[in-house]
Amino acid sequence: MSTSKAEERSKKRLARKSKLAQQQDNIKGEIKKTPLALSDDKIAKLLAKNEDELIKFVVKVNKIYQEKLKRPAPFMTFVICGMQSTGKSTIMERFMSAVLNIVQEGTGTRCPLDTTCIHDDSLKEPRCDLSGEELISSGDSMSVDTVFKAITSHNKTLADEDRFSTKPLTLIYRANNVQNMRFVDTPGIITTQGTGKDNRSDIKTILRESMSRPNTKLCVLLEPKEFSTNQIIDFCDDTFPHPPREWMDGSIFLMTKFDKQLTDSRSGSKANKFFKEFLDNGIQPHLVITPTLPKEDLLPDQLLVERQELLNSATEKEDQTFQNWLLDHDRFLESNPDDELLNRKIKIRIGFESAKKAMRQVMLQDTILRLPEVLSSLRKDLGICLAELCALEEKEKLNDPAEVKILVTHALQKVQERINAYLDGDLETAIKSPQVLQDLDDELQEEEDSEWCNRVLSHHATEEGEEKWRNRLAELEYSKEIQAEKRFLGGKQVQRALLVFEIAMIESLPDPWELKEYVATGAGFLQGGLQRENWERAITSITKALMKDTCHPGVNFLIKHVGSIFRRLFTISLDDIKQGHQLSSTMKLLPPAVESHLKHEFDEMLWNLMVNSATKSHVSLEPMYSSLNPNLPTFHPDHLENGNGRDETYTLDENTKEYEVTPSKKEMYQNKMVGRIKELCASIVDGSKAKQMLREDTLKRATEKSHFLPDERTSMITDDETDLVIKRAFQYVIALTQFNNVVLQFQMNHYLYQGFKDGLDTFTRRVANDNWAELVQPDQNISDQIQELKGKIHCLKESLQEVKKMQSNI
Repeated sequence: MSTSKAEERSKKRLARKSKLAQQQDNIKGEIKKTPLALSDDKIAKLLAKNEDELIKFVVKVNKIYQEKLKRPAPFMTFVICGMQSTGKSTIMERFMSAVLNIVQEGTGTRCPLDTTCIHDDSLKEPRCDLSGEELISSGDSMSVDTVFKAITSHNKTLADEDRFSTKPLTLIYRANNVQNMRFVDTPGIITTQGTGKDNRSDIKTILRESMSRPNTKLCVLLEPKEFSTNQIIDFCDDTFPHPPREWMDGSIFLMTKFDKQLTDSRSGSKANKFFKEFLDNGIQPHLVITPTLPKEDLLPDQLLVERQELLNSATEKEDQTFQNWLLDHDRFLESNPDDELLNRKIKIRIGFESAKKAMRQVMLQDTILRLPEVLSSLRKDLGICLAELCALEEKEKLNDPAEVKILVTHALQKVQERINAYLDGDLETAIKSPQVLQDLDDELQEEEDSEWCNRVLSHHATEEGEEKWRNRLAELEYSKEIQAEKRFLGGKQVQRALLVFEIAMIESLPDPWELKEYVATGAGFLQGGLQRENWERAITSITKALMKDTCHPGVNFLIKHVGSIFRRLFTISLDDIKQGHQLSSTMKLLPPAVESHLKHEFDEMLWNLMVNSATKSHVSLEPMYSSLNPNLPTFHPDHLENGNGRDETYTLDENTKEYEVTPSKKEMYQNKMVGRIKELCASIVDGSKAKQMLREDTLKRATEKSHFLPDERTSMITDDETDLVIKRAFQYVIALTQFNNVVLQFQMNHYLYQGFKDGLDTFTRRVANDNWAELVQPDQNISDQIQELKGKIHCLKESLQEVKKMQSNI
């Protein structure tokens, strides 16, 4: 697909949306348009003329979103913010007519409380759903007092830890005396950095995240003091710097605890002077007085009762206090006729009920604005639910064993194809899904995290021995040839695992000098009637001791390492055919029990293959150290020793009459081997000549003298002779390790790598013949899910139908 053309199409669509948006009335906020948007706008304007019908619809939609769709309600959210101890929680409680987020003195609100109020005439007593990531006591349909204790306890815990949390508590509050609205009560902002826990950065994050939602408004709590000293203004300016002061648009301002300002504003002129700077900056605050208890350091139960009683009488006491304040203004005006009347913009905003009414009006306006978007979303959700219903009904068909067998047989054939592709080389998957590639440390970690790590693979090695191998690999400095940091998949991983094994095998050989004090004992005496020590027997014992404890644990680890790679390929292949394959949609509906059965059967097949590979590899290794062969192809100690550090000797060349450096035994051996290889290569074209050369080599080895240990020996082995025995034994062990590595490569290639490919074919055929009638158990949950989904669809259709009815009625 052409990127430039896709961008052009995107620009055209954006231009079309912009043109439609410009045709609307100057309503602030972005409305996502749909093909039915204009019709929805007309509906919204009609509903605005009938508030009762609109509120009923809002209640229904909010309830659908929260209870059926399990999503936040789409209409109106107020984020309450203010400085510490400005009465945020109290304001929230007055909206809810219930005490909830009250805490003991000195604690304060320590985390956001995301609250949704749902008006429900059917409830006699309020019910609450409370949840939160850090909350200990959560639940549904809880009583108010239970929620009170849970929130109080949570805030107390945070206070004891001397911290604030950005992780919110989520409260859904249903009652018959609340209006539909959403609040986020935030922790109070500290006055200065030196006072208490500095939580200003956390609050900024909370406010920015909350205000990023299109249906969110600020409810700013002002302190009862001059505009210039109201720190919440500066804090909001700092939190929402661009564009400057835009955060004020649509915000509601409440000046709480105004009883502290009554005396200083005892006349109209004094009050107007106090409010002038607020009004000049576009802030028209609602004045609120909420009575408080003398002290709140009470037991939770007692605190709840007394706060509820105070809350019930709050409006009455507030009205009386403001009425007395206005009477004082009147009396002062009578005695001072030149004084001013209280500014009308302030007078109509006296009391909490005025704020509640204004916020309700904002909510209604926002609802009208958002209604087209919500209606479009309802239609979209209905389409999604219908698609999910179709998928579930398709999944219900998989309760039929015959259908499942056909699907699984086809799927396993695709799995086999994918795994073979990974092993043979699959560039497409590497490009498409780079996240499935692994470096060496990823592979080793996955093997160690697997439950197979401690599972007994073979009796030839102990768990402790395998653990030592893991420790060695953890300490091993990777050479660049290993390419440990490169990320591979499939066959390339296996190749690297074999190379790492060879290197680790050599590094794992123990120090033979630790056996020095036991060499004499291992040499014995009078074996076969010969009155002398048997040094060769000692070397055999040393070789066995060094090889046995190293090779067998290493082989076990190698097989587990490769097995872990194979095991992961099965999971990757299953995920692969679920994405973009013709079976993808149906495979995603495969019953979990069936998929678990396939993984279990695959694991059993793979484990049995690993056990078989381990058994044959261990058995083939045992003869390698039970006897010695001085003619081992990789063992040439004399040739390897002779050369480095020796004094140079010279030989007269008869042809040139010049002296030349005499070749060492090592150099002569190497030259001889190179010459012989050249002869063999040249003889390939002549089969009879090649056979003759091989026969000659065989006879020559049978008659060739080889030097393993000196014949001259003391009657009692000395330290120098012991060192010679150990040195020769270690040289032989190194040569044997090199030889074994070559042999093991062939065994791993045959028994494990090729065996795995063959095993996949057998596995696919065997699983296809399983008793699917026993494996496929009807999933009763599907029926329940279908019914639940049908319930959602019914509610969504009912809501959209409700709009049509309201449109007809209006």
